[in-house]
Amino acid sequence: MIGSNDMNGEFVVSQAGTVSLPLIGAVQAAGQTEKDLARLITEQYKTFLKNPSVSVGVTGYDSYKIYITGEVRKPGVYTFQEKTTLLQGIATAGGLGEFARGEIILHRAGRNGAIEKFVTDYDSVLKGESRLDGFILERGDVINVY
Repeated sequence: MIGSNDMNGEFVVSQAGTVSLPLIGAVQAAGQTEKDLARLITEQYKTFLKNPSVSVGVTGYDSYKIYITGEVRKPGVYTFQEKTTLLQGIATAGGLGEFARGEIILHRAGRNGAIEKFVTDYDSVLKGESRLDGFILERGDVINVY
C-alpha cells in the first residue's frame, strides 16, 4: 500500500486460502482474481485509512512435500503445488510396484501433533469405495504401499 511502509510487503496465502494483513486480519484469497482481491482489501482498509491503494500480484506458489514409500515404482519425496489426491500421489510415484498387494497406509500429523493412521486398499480407492477416495494430501504426509 502506497504511503504505509509498515503495511507493504509480500503476504502468503495459507493452506486454508486466507491471507493475514495488518489492521484487517484474515481475508479470503482463494478463488478470487487478483483484481477482485485488491478490491476487497481496499474496501476493508477504508475503515482505517482515508484513500487506501492496494495492489495484488502472485509472486510464487507454495509447495509441499509428500513421502511415498514401499511397493511403488518410484518411491521417494515428491513436491506438489496443487491439491493432490491420494490416488494422484501414488500415480506420481509410478503406480503400484510389481510385488504390491495394494494395501495403503497413510500417516499424517494430527492437529494435536499425534500421528494419525489411515488404512485402505488400492482397489477400493480406484472403485470409489474407500473413505480415502478423493482424500487430499497435506504437507508431510507419508504414504506406505504394501
